[in-house]
Amino acid sequence: MRHSVGGRDSLDGLERGLEDEIAGFMTAAIKDGADELKEDWRDAILDAGLGQKLALTIRNEVYPRAQASLDAAALIWTKAPGIIESYGLGATIRPANGGRYLWIPTDEVLKKRNGRALDPQEVEARFGRKMVVINPGHWRTKTTTTAMKRGVAYAGFDGLVIRKSSGRWRNATPNQLNKGHRSYRETTRQFVIMFTLVPMVKKKKLLDLDAIRAASEARFPNLLNKHWR
Repeated sequence: MRHSVGGRDSLDGLERGLEDEIAGFMTAAIKDGADELKEDWRDAILDAGLGQKLALTIRNEVYPRAQASLDAAALIWTKAPGIIESYGLGATIRPANGGRYLWIPTDEVLKKRNGRALDPQEVEARFGRKMVVINPGHWRTKTTTTAMKRGVAYAGFDGLVIRKSSGRWRNATPNQLNKGHRSYRETTRQFVIMFTLVPMVKKKKLLDLDAIRAASEARFPNLLNKHWR
């Protein structure tokens, strides 16, 4: 590249031109780095088995927006900071508001449109009755087909049948509960576990966010060199 310089005005113009060009290099490198770091976060979340939905909470933005700058900077963030932090650091989750147990939903619990399982109050409202809470040694645990995880207690219902149209549990009718009736269903005798009660849940550290950030910083000089050429 050659420049013909003549006088102060020409020198100022050259400086401004070089500054704009370098700002473009810098901003492009920052954008590439932010995109790569975002994808690294998302890949780490998927590799840890935490799901696509959580991975997509990772976002990024380059500032100033739509403008090249020598002071360009990128922000990479998550819309679920509490969840990401708990998997990045490891965490012990305990009951809130003085509760004795955490109620962990089983696969038997219906889910809302947002993918979250109904909470205990919503489950009881749906079936119109209180759940029965039993200890691990209770005879009802021998009748269940629910996949059981270790807990200090279990909450659920008996007297349920599967709704054919949806494959979901519903309250049995009196005839379905009556052994002498042709509509009787043997499944009404089994105990369907809706929640496993535990005093706490320990989350393992599944994401090494520091390592991801360090790898991103190490790549930046190569990104800048790529755009500088």
